Amino acid sequence: MRSLFLKIFLSFWVALALSLTLAILLTAAMRPTRQISAVEALQPKLLADAVQAYEKGGAEQMRDYLHGLHESQRVHAILFVDGKSAAGHPAPPWFTEVARGERAPANTLRGRLSPHFQMLSASMESNGHHYTLVTELPPGENALFGPHGIPGLGLLIAILSSGLVCYLLARFLTSPITRLRNATHKLASGDLSARAGHGDSRGQDEVSQLIRDFDQMAEQIEKLVGAQSRLLKDISHELRSPLARLSVALELARQRAGADAQGVLDRISLESDRMNDLIGNLTTIARLDSGSGSIRKVEVRLEEFVEEVARDADFEAQPRQCRVECEVMDELPVVG
Repeated sequence: MRSLFLKIFLSFWVALALSLTLAILLTAAMRPTRQISAVEALQPKLLADAVQAYEKGGAEQMRDYLHGLHESQRVHAILFVDGKSAAGHPAPPWFTEVARGERAPANTLRGRLSPHFQMLSASMESNGHHYTLVTELPPGENALFGPHGIPGLGLLIAILSSGLVCYLLARFLTSPITRLRNATHKLASGDLSARAGHGDSRGQDEVSQLIRDFDQMAEQIEKLVGAQSRLLKDISHELRSPLARLSVALELARQRAGADAQGVLDRISLESDRMNDLIGNLTTIARLDSGSGSIRKVEVRLEEFVEEVARDADFEAQPRQCRVECEVMDELPVVG
């Protein structure tokens, strides 16, 4: 994982999901619901009343009693006599399993973790018979499996909710870093006005302080580069005026000087033109630094450049009674 956002998001989500799952499991395992506790407390009385109805009025009176219990308490109960349903017809298999001890009741750890059929049972002996009342609680109130016994619904809702919270938290933590990264790229590409704070980095945490430091650095760089650009423009402007006057003086000197001085005057004119070219280059550099220009590659003849350097050296060597000559054998074009 190369993304800091994904690292933070998945780490928080997994940790929170595991914590929620463990908390729900412990809650379901260690604390029965109020409904289980209430029905469990009534089980002995319900069993005694059901046995009394069965012994006095048979299966029909017992069925009437259990039907009334279902209407009033919303619980479904079946009475077993010596392991068989007292109603005279086969009971649902999960009732029979609880009566035989094959399924854990709701007042045990295993029973509370069951997604379906929260069951309770109570037994007694009467008149030589073994009676067992198995009660099925109404659906709901299971935090692990959600309402109506839907498997995993409560846990799924908890995990999705924690995922949303972790996503918002990870986005909150990484968005300043993303802004800082984007501003860094803009600054590196020449946009000196790029800032990462956008006026909302007033926090006192380390990331907010880093953003403020970056913005201060970018502002200082923008000021320094702007001052340098203005200096180059000012120098170019200030140098052009004396060079213009020098050109006028040079033309006046040509008119008054003799033929012997024309070579020296031509050299002065050449150097003056070079100074103008250098000033133009300074202006071009300032324009490129401000981002308002572009570099265009052209072909440069290196042999011409070398010959020009040799002529300059020959002129400088004349007072020493020396000569500098250059003989170029091949053409050397370079694009740059």
